Amino acid sequence: MAEARITLGVVAARQGDLDQAVNYGEWALKGDRQSLPSLLMVSRELAAIVNRDYATEAAGREYLDHLTTLTRTS
Repeated sequence: MAEARITLGVVAARQGDLDQAVNYGEWALKGDRQSLPSLLMVSRELAAIVNRDYATEAAGREYLDHLTTLTRTS
């Protein structure tokens, strides 16, 4: 389910909807997950789009910071 949410986030980001993209991404990261490393790997595409297109916006930066924190703890 988390991977599907990440995919929805990627679609939203590509359509220019940062808020929806970040909402899906955060929802995936906060949900019950079996394998954090696997989820982080899947999250790379969304992170790349957010970093490329929205890194200067607060919501984009917060999402990227959350991913960075999770990566360090995994």
